[in-house]
Amino acid sequence: MSDWRILSAVIAGVIRHSIADPGQIRRALLDDLWVDLKSFGAATVRPIELSRIRGIDLVQVDGPVRRRSALVLATIAAILDCDTVFELGPDRSQTADLLARNLPAARIYTLAPGTAGPARTEDDQRVTALQGEPATFDFAPYSGKIDLVYIRTARPQARLRTSTDAAFGMLSEYGTVIWDAYTSDPAVYAFLNRLAPSLDRPTFHLVGTPFAVYSRWDLILPPD
Repeated sequence: MSDWRILSAVIAGVIRHSIADPGQIRRALLDDLWVDLKSFGAATVRPIELSRIRGIDLVQVDGPVRRRSALVLATIAAILDCDTVFELGPDRSQTADLLARNLPAARIYTLAPGTAGPARTEDDQRVTALQGEPATFDFAPYSGKIDLVYIRTARPQARLRTSTDAAFGMLSEYGTVIWDAYTSDPAVYAFLNRLAPSLDRPTFHLVGTPFAVYSRWDLILPPD
């Protein structure tokens, strides 16, 4: 079958499904199209495929398939051989637990408003839950010591700026920052495309994930 015949069949199928379920066309097609357009049309944050992450084929991580983005995060942390990870923002999906499971030698910190509590898992005491806001928290003890900082969605935008400043202050010599919600939150998208030109190394969007990443290590392979 030629590509033209396949194209006509695909178009007919789209029309048929859009009539049967008008909402599906937006959920299944237009949203993904908009994400792709934002990624590839970004002025300063470069889109790259996961296959260009150095060493990604050599790492295996454990976790639920439905949490694909968190697994990508854990994979990057494993590639970086992180000793320390700092998560900024509410950990509603227990990403810290997943990181602890896949980084058996790492110390993981989380910072969020509310009451500080014990480690996230009964059998793992390497996750330290801290209480506070990035604008007022004392990051001095972590300065230059964190291998990976993970910034979850931070609203208002002033908190995103404060979290980002804190992240760079904590980074170790070959540290990495990963921002969540790059493709889903307009504030994060706009902020990072303004920030990227001022950084000493490029910022990338990992295609197929909500993540943007900056690394002081050569995490991204050059194009073929």
